Amino acid sequence: MKIRLAAAVAAAVTLTGGCAVGESTDAGGAYPSKALSIMAPGSPGGGWDTRARGIAGALGECKVADVDATVTNVPGAGGTIGLAQFAKRTGDPYQLMVMDSVTMLGGIVNNKSPVDLSTLTPVAGLSRGPSAVVVAEKSPYEDLKALLDAMEAKPHSVKWTGGSLGGPGQMTVAGLAKGRDIAAKEINFVPTAGGGESMNLLLSGAATVGIDTVAELRPQIEAGELRVLSVDSEQRVPGIDAPTMKELGLGGEAVSTLAGVLAPAGLSKEQQQDVIGLIDKVRRSSCWKQVLERNNWTEDWKPGDEFGKVLAEQRTQVTAILGELGLGK
Repeated sequence: MKIRLAAAVAAAVTLTGGCAVGESTDAGGAYPSKALSIMAPGSPGGGWDTRARGIAGALGECKVADVDATVTNVPGAGGTIGLAQFAKRTGDPYQLMVMDSVTMLGGIVNNKSPVDLSTLTPVAGLSRGPSAVVVAEKSPYEDLKALLDAMEAKPHSVKWTGGSLGGPGQMTVAGLAKGRDIAAKEINFVPTAGGGESMNLLLSGAATVGIDTVAELRPQIEAGELRVLSVDSEQRVPGIDAPTMKELGLGGEAVSTLAGVLAPAGLSKEQQQDVIGLIDKVRRSSCWKQVLERNNWTEDWKPGDEFGKVLAEQRTQVTAILGELGLGK
């Protein structure tokens, strides 16, 4: 494995492996016949970065493809800064981008992005990952009900943090607030660019409660710095002593996001199928299964147009929720 570092907003990792896969997409022979570039439109160390590097690692370490794979981070604005750059790479099946549906759709709506996901080529939905509602260990709130009671009594006194403006975290908070008849405009939510910033707000006492992925929060949870009030998964998360929102009767309030891969616009059907075939081999590899297990992600394979359909349906859902929050107008 070779690692190359770029500017402050970019990090790259290069991996090599064994056998080629796929059908011919260019004069060079079977796809992929040259290096792949995978964009993570978020900060190094975040969920998108982890996913991109997991794919790159599977390509090399599990010998899925005999080519290099370079991961580049372009964070900001809920993924839309990277999205705008990626959209310019029309017709190139060697350019891929990881994302998750709700976060990026929220960024698109909230930032009025001129680039929409429907203009890109859907490759596949890959996984879903649980999020956790957490407070600092010294917090007076022992369970989610107590926190929501306080929020109902005095909404602005409970300061939430976790993820970008209009992201799945804020949308889940909006759902919890709605269940207590709290107007969306009364929610006190502080957006952040990444888990590190959210963590600082929580541990310093500048924020009351946070919501983020279990994978990102687990080190602080295991260190005893954070207390988990609830998780939004179907089943309890191994190693996390907290009830699910479903157990608490709040399962309908969580916004479920599907993580996956996109390619640029302008690919032929053959090229799209070649990329889908490659990612299918990645997700069947032992390397990728280890990534799923390590991050508490559940596989949810939705290739090609199935993924495109999910994105279209969630665009409608996200637009409606953000409209209630007064965002994206």
